[in-house]
Amino acid sequence: MKKTFILLIGILVFSCNQGKNEKPKTTATESTAKITKTEANFDWLLGKWKRSNEEAGKETFASWDKKSNTDYVGFSYTTQKGDTVYEQNFRLVKLNNDWSFTIALKGETTPSSFKMISYNEREFTCENNDLDYPNREADSPNKIKYWINNDNLYATISGEKIELQFEYVSINE
Repeated sequence: MKKTFILLIGILVFSCNQGKNEKPKTTATESTAKITKTEANFDWLLGKWKRSNEEAGKETFASWDKKSNTDYVGFSYTTQKGDTVYEQNFRLVKLNNDWSFTIALKGETTPSSFKMISYNEREFTCENNDLDYPNREADSPNKIKYWINNDNLYATISGEKIELQFEYVSINE
């Protein structure tokens, strides 16, 4: 009887220790969720756009193209009385795991760069604390935000004292 009791205690202790060495079990969904990381996709920018809230007498157009999964380029221009009065180039690019948005006005040799601080499948926000536009105060945050709602593209340029909103409709054919 003593031998049987010791044998049962040994089996019980051995069984308890076996559970401690096993790795916690996860479902297929849990393990996949940990491995899968959502990549940024800004394809909703692609196409040709016309600004719908432009000043009377002016027309502004923008276009976006995709060079790769990590490089989008854009161009915008404004006309007034048939003459181009404003032009700028954009670029949304991922370098060293960080996205940035750059803007170069016609004639500028060095573009202004904004670091992406947030994004999801329908919007992104970029910021540069070192620029003096649109605030005219170098210490204020400067943000650019793009988002899509239904078939319309929106953008804002904002700072501590100003916010400019741009609304675009698609003119893709």
